[in-house]
Amino acid sequence: MVEPPDSNLMALSSVSVRDIMSPGVIAIPSDTTVRACAQTMFERRTHAVLVIDQGSRAPAGWVTHEDVLRYLRSDPMTTLAGSVVSQQPAYIDADASVDEAAAQMVRDSTNHLLVGSPEVIPEGVLSSWDLVAHYAQPSGRGGGGETG
Repeated sequence: MVEPPDSNLMALSSVSVRDIMSPGVIAIPSDTTVRACAQTMFERRTHAVLVIDQGSRAPAGWVTHEDVLRYLRSDPMTTLAGSVVSQQPAYIDADASVDEAAAQMVRDSTNHLLVGSPEVIPEGVLSSWDLVAHYAQPSGRGGGGETG
């Protein structure tokens, strides 16, 4: 028999995004190869990197581990990160609640939110893994775990 989830796991939270986000953002230029993306993800132990457009220097979006898997078998040495971005950048205020962040991720079908606004360098990133870790804690509190 499947037990219902512990009511503490999904309780509404007053915890802010800032409390559980990962500070900083792992970013790469858009002319980075898919192979180099894989190396960066491995070295930094993350499942996504933010791609920065070379021309505008603005975030172009996320390349995830799934994107890397799609292209590693074709031509990872010449396929560029800028051409395989699968998730557009989305932002959330650091003072927003984790519940607001979870709702935004579901609504926007994204796994990462840049913490801050498009006008400034993000202070960090909130991943779906950070939210899962937060909600999985008996007290409903987790720590920023993933860096990207």
